[in-house]
Amino acid sequence: MSNDLINAISKNNPFQGRLVVRDQNVWGQGFPDVSSLNSHVSDAVYDAVEKVRSGQRKVVGITITAERGLGKSHIISRIRHRLQVDGSALFVYMSQCNNLNRIKTEFLTTLATSLKQIGSQGVSQWQYLATVLINEAFNKNYTAQQLINQFPGALVKNPKVVEVLRDKVLGIKPDLENPDIITAILWTLSPDPAYEIFAVRWLAGKSLPQTKADAMGLANVNADDKEAESFTTARQILNLIGDYKPIVVCFDEMETDHCNEIGYSGSRPSEVRF
Repeated sequence: MSNDLINAISKNNPFQGRLVVRDQNVWGQGFPDVSSLNSHVSDAVYDAVEKVRSGQRKVVGITITAERGLGKSHIISRIRHRLQVDGSALFVYMSQCNNLNRIKTEFLTTLATSLKQIGSQGVSQWQYLATVLINEAFNKNYTAQQLINQFPGALVKNPKVVEVLRDKVLGIKPDLENPDIITAILWTLSPDPAYEIFAVRWLAGKSLPQTKADAMGLANVNADDKEAESFTTARQILNLIGDYKPIVVCFDEMETDHCNEIGYSGSRPSEVRF
């Protein structure tokens, strides 16, 4: 190794302190990467996404196995960054589950918080979904940022504007079992962070303060059978997303320290597997 290369690495080593990719690195803005490393794996994932996008497949499952520290989570991070750039799919990331007896509830929470992350258009993935729902319902071509900018004025002009939008969207989604899902998704367009926080909290299956739930037109979740309710809500959300884009769901180290499972669902998947 030449002295020039040694000096360059010693002054600016992108891998220093990043021996393992953590959860925050998956969602971070940047990370050190050499695209040729394990490219056969990430290329297989991109190919699977394209097959779903083109309608060749509805669901694709890929399992990545390797010893701990050999780059499985690094590949997931690479995939997430690629999807954020090209916008070919939405992305959900679930690392270790705290309670396997409540896996459906934990998956719904992961789904809601993952979709809160910024996607390819510089807005959250929830806001992207809200935008495409409105555009289809009204036969418009708004950008998400346009709707976000217009939201406060529309709400002042008509405090029930979200209900109006929801009812219009339900006209194109008659099979949706719980209309409150649409209501909560639309509230994520509010630039007021409080509304977005409460909307994502509701979508994650959490209860809201009753006054806030009433103000937003959302019914609090019945806690008697939260697992079944979480499964139903997650299935409906995934069906909505599948009407517009594939969704890449990454399960990282869910069962053992040596296995990551990545699933891709396309248009209206018939079931959600946990």
